[in-house]
Amino acid sequence: DGVEEAFYCTDRVMTLSFHKYGDFFPGTGHIKDTGAKEGTGFSVNVPLNSGMCDDSYQRIFKPVLDKIMEVYRPGAIVLQCGADSLTGDRLGCFNLS
Repeated sequence: DGVEEAFYCTDRVMTLSFHKYGDFFPGTGHIKDTGAKEGTGFSVNVPLNSGMCDDSYQRIFKPVLDKIMEVYRPGAIVLQCGADSLTGDRLGCFNLS
């Protein structure tokens, strides 16, 4: 995705992405995509299965985010959310409220 790509080679920004992966546009975000050059280890991708509901999402989101906060210790957090994760979105495949 564009946010990850913008910071893929720097250690100044860590990106964390929870998303559908596989046969879904744009096809980026493999769990092994962790950054390049100085940015190696500063991109975290969490591929999710179709049908993800609020409870399942929270059980994944909280421990991953807690660990990143512990290790990276950011001075600021910027959140960018796509609406295609919401229940009923015709492009998405999750059931989040």
